[in-house]
Amino acid sequence: MEFEVKKDNKRKILIIVLIVLAVALITAGCIWYFSSKTKNNENYIGDINQEVTDSTEEGRNLQEEIQKLNEKYSDAIAWLKVPGTSIDTAIFKTTNNDRYLRNDRDNKATKWGETFMDYRCDINNMTDKSHFIIYGHNTETDDHFTPLLNYKNKEFFDKHQIVEMSTIKGNYKWQVYSVFVTDVNDFYIDTNFENANEYKEFLNNYKSKSIYDTNQAISESDTILTLSTCDYTKSNGRFVVQCKLVKE
Repeated sequence: MEFEVKKDNKRKILIIVLIVLAVALITAGCIWYFSSKTKNNENYIGDINQEVTDSTEEGRNLQEEIQKLNEKYSDAIAWLKVPGTSIDTAIFKTTNNDRYLRNDRDNKATKWGETFMDYRCDINNMTDKSHFIIYGHNTETDDHFTPLLNYKNKEFFDKHQIVEMSTIKGNYKWQVYSVFVTDVNDFYIDTNFENANEYKEFLNNYKSKSIYDTNQAISESDTILTLSTCDYTKSNGRFVVQCKLVKE
C-alpha cells in the first residue's frame, strides 16, 4: 500500500513537471515568434498611413496644440509629427532623462513612458550648433517611435523627407539627411561642441554613417534634430533619424 502511494505521488509530480515544462516551452515559442516577426527583422516596417502628408493639409496648427497641452503639463514643450507614420505626439522634457522613460505625463508607471527630449537641449535656442535629441521607445504595438523603422525602406525614405516639430514659440520643418543603425557606445547624442569645426566634424561623421546617400549639404550653420529609438537587430542597438532645420 505504501509503495502504491509513493508511486502515485511520483506520477503526480511527473505530471506537474511536464505541465510546467510545456507551458514554459509554449511561452518561449510565442516570445520568439513575435519577437522575430516584429523586432529582429531588419526590414520590419511599422505602421504607415500614406494618406497623411503634413499638418497644413490637415488644417492643423501644432503650435496651438502644444500651447494648449502646456497649460496643463508644463513639461510638454513640443509637438512632433512624422508625416506618413503614426508618430504624432507631444514631446516632454524635464531636468533628467529618467522621468519619462518609464512614467507617463501623470507620473504613473508605464512600460513605454512618454516620448521626450534630452534634458540638455534648450528648446528656446534654435541657433547655430544646436542639436536637439528626442527619444521614443520601439514597442510591439507600433506606437511611440517604432514607425521610424520605416526609414529602412528606401521607397519610404525617398517619399518622407520632412519632419514637423512645433514648440510654444513656433512651427518648424526639418529635412531628413541621415538614417543609420548604431549602438549605445556611439555618442551620437552629443550636445556640447567647443567650436564650429568640432560641430561640423560631428555632423559630417554621422552623415557618412547614413544607409542612404541623401545628397543633403550639412554645415556648421545648421540646427539639427535627432530622433532615436531602439533597434533590436543588434545588441544594445539604436536606430537614428537625423534632420536639419529648414530655414525659411
